[in-house]
Amino acid sequence: MRTGVRGIVVAAAMVAALAGCGGGDGTDPAGGAAGAAGATGAPGAADGAGAGGKEQSQPASLDATGLLKALPVSAEFTDGTYTGGDPEVVPEAAAAKFCADNLEGVDCAGVKSGSIKDLVLAGNSSDDQATFTLYTFGTEAEATAVLKAVEKKRQAPQGEGGPFTPVKVESGGADESFAVERDDYVGVYMRVGSVVSYVSTGDFGRERAERAAQVQIGRLKLVLGGGDPDA
Repeated sequence: MRTGVRGIVVAAAMVAALAGCGGGDGTDPAGGAAGAAGATGAPGAADGAGAGGKEQSQPASLDATGLLKALPVSAEFTDGTYTGGDPEVVPEAAAAKFCADNLEGVDCAGVKSGSIKDLVLAGNSSDDQATFTLYTFGTEAEATAVLKAVEKKRQAPQGEGGPFTPVKVESGGADESFAVERDDYVGVYMRVGSVVSYVSTGDFGRERAERAAQVQIGRLKLVLGGGDPDA
């Protein structure tokens, strides 16, 4: 399974440190010292007066702390013991490449930052693993455009690997989502507000991939709402 970002997130460690997020022990990172759990803005937050004196709302988004908080932790998966490296935050300077590398090379116009975490089933001879990535955008329209572009790419004829098959996966409350599978891969693409989430799984099967997507969306929505999923 490809993440394609390890070479471009050297600066991310500094970002995470400044965000107050401690290092992990190889299983789960210590939670960051979150000021309001890492959400910036809110679904109804005023962003100043627009034309005609009407207030314009600023979509809820995630700062560096929120990008880490919103990623799943191994304790949320009960079908085995999962381990993984520490999550990484991708700063704005590297966000466009990070997004394009992981989302089929689409134009990620408006992407502001991102984060990534891998989880692997410990003690298993197969390649059971999941990669969780998040991408924040300036507006919901930008996030939707990228999600639609990825879906179109996944529907296009593929090379030697063969086509991806659309599958039904219950996301657990995303604003919009779609999923595909091929061989032992299941990928779930979702959007909540101005944040796009991609859960890429190998040897998980559709049921566990669906569960992974639901865990991700549950945490993401809680953090966007100003909550702390680890409280």
